[in-house]
Amino acid sequence: MSERLRPPLYRRVLTWLITALADVVVARLGPAEDSEAFVLEVRTTTGRAVGAGEFPPQQGRVGRSVLALLAGDRDVVQAQLASAEREPAPAVRATTLAEALVWLHALLDAETGAFPDPPPG
Repeated sequence: MSERLRPPLYRRVLTWLITALADVVVARLGPAEDSEAFVLEVRTTTGRAVGAGEFPPQQGRVGRSVLALLAGDRDVVQAQLASAEREPAPAVRATTLAEALVWLHALLDAETGAFPDPPPG
């Protein structure tokens, strides 16, 4: 596919997925208060907790983009999206989209209460 056509289409789809992920997080957990921040932590099959900062650059784009969007850091979001759209390997670009879709599916399927937990008080 032409380099001229791929990035805008790819970026629009990835942007939609990242935005949808952030929207679902806020719908499920509520917005972060001024003194709070969202944290992404994944457990490996051995039970080790891995934070978003520990993911290799290509594998962490989705998580870092969503966290940056939730934090209101548009510059980081744009940098992650630009990096993803410039990725020369089609398999990596496809994997990034698939990863975002899998995360979205998992969040939509997660069993949570109808409303976010009330703040501790």
